[in-house]
Amino acid sequence: MPVQPFPNRLHPLPPNTWQLLGHRGARAEALENSALAFAHAQQLDIQGKKLDGVEFDIQMTADGEFVVTHDEKLSRLAGQQGWVSDYRLAKLRALYQSDIPRFQTTLNPNFLRQKILPLCDLPPYLQHYRHLEFEIKTHAKTQHSQLVENLLRLLSTATWQTLPISLTSFDTQILDQLQRQQAYLPPSLRYPTGLLLEPSSTLATQVAFLPSQDKHGETLIYDTFNLACRLGCQQVGVYYPLINAKLINIARGFGLRVSAWTVNDPNCVKRLLDDGVNCVITDTPTTLLTAPLLMSHLYQRH
Repeated sequence: MPVQPFPNRLHPLPPNTWQLLGHRGARAEALENSALAFAHAQQLDIQGKKLDGVEFDIQMTADGEFVVTHDEKLSRLAGQQGWVSDYRLAKLRALYQSDIPRFQTTLNPNFLRQKILPLCDLPPYLQHYRHLEFEIKTHAKTQHSQLVENLLRLLSTATWQTLPISLTSFDTQILDQLQRQQAYLPPSLRYPTGLLLEPSSTLATQVAFLPSQDKHGETLIYDTFNLACRLGCQQVGVYYPLINAKLINIARGFGLRVSAWTVNDPNCVKRLLDDGVNCVITDTPTTLLTAPLLMSHLYQRH
């Protein structure tokens, strides 16, 4: 018998309101997924305008713990060989990451050199937000059931239960496991989930989402959103160029929120908000919080 979807516990936003999240903390303004990035995002305050939350990536280590990092391999940021999943947490805690090619060497060395952040160290940086998205990263060797079991065990403690967390993934096996394993938990301990969508995918368990302007493209949208609902999701996170008013209206018909990633151009953000998107994820929160053409929208956030 298939697992029945959970009721939608992610409260709908009032009309004409939306949320602004920092991507990997605030990726263009501080080293991604670092303590410095999350501190920067948390403290950001421009004439009373702040972020509503952050979105970031988590991966399971060889000993079943979790770290906050995007790449499956350690080469880009840490200059190391191997996969994140091949290392134990203690080893990853000792590694530093940087992004000198992107930020150049004119910045403070502390900006460019930050230790890899264990997920268990993150709660102090997540206080006073309205919405948080944890993206669960997987790869071809991921043990989906074990990953979800370990994550839910960690998030079952009081420290995490007070936070407005949604768990998202491109990997439908992860979302299936979240639905199955959370079915045994009291409603107060369950987390909302979201299916992430992009034009191309690397795993058989990821959805290839290629909407077009014809009837076939519209059918793909319906099929994909129907899948999200069967997986118990309350939201979909969509690569922003794929989003238009029709897609958002279809999502609403399924009772799904739409989160747009990763949007840095104020003009694109305005178009998405005019179309009715519920959440915008950005590398450049300072740019968006100070953009004149977004001023009226910024006061409509919830």
